[in-house]
Amino acid sequence: MTSGQRKAHKYIWLLIAIGIPALIVFSIKDLDVFSSKSDSISKVEATKSNVIKIAENELIKASLIKMDSTYSIEVILKSTLKNPSSLVYELYKNDEKGELIGQLTTVGIYNFELKQSLKGIIIYDALKETLISKLEF
Repeated sequence: MTSGQRKAHKYIWLLIAIGIPALIVFSIKDLDVFSSKSDSISKVEATKSNVIKIAENELIKASLIKMDSTYSIEVILKSTLKNPSSLVYELYKNDEKGELIGQLTTVGIYNFELKQSLKGIIIYDALKETLISKLEF
């Protein structure tokens, strides 16, 4: 390699090292798939009076909460899922998955904002295209 090629090679790799992480950050910053995992007990206690509907099975517990003019859903994941790409979808009236609500990763409490009330939720693995769980309110 000549000195000109070495210099060009150094600058190209420097641009790649800076450019790729920047592209990744800008591509995922607007995704709504990342939930706002809440560990705050006071928020959970404050919303208990606004709970409209509750549904539960052996894997998850979900509560539909009315806040002023908006709705939110609190999903408590009781045990670890075998599927790393578990997404929460709205359940439509004909038992089909609807709009994407959020993503579940580890055991814990997840809060998702909603535009309207819903009939139920579906936990779905997008990679394997399998239904994990379904809850109806």
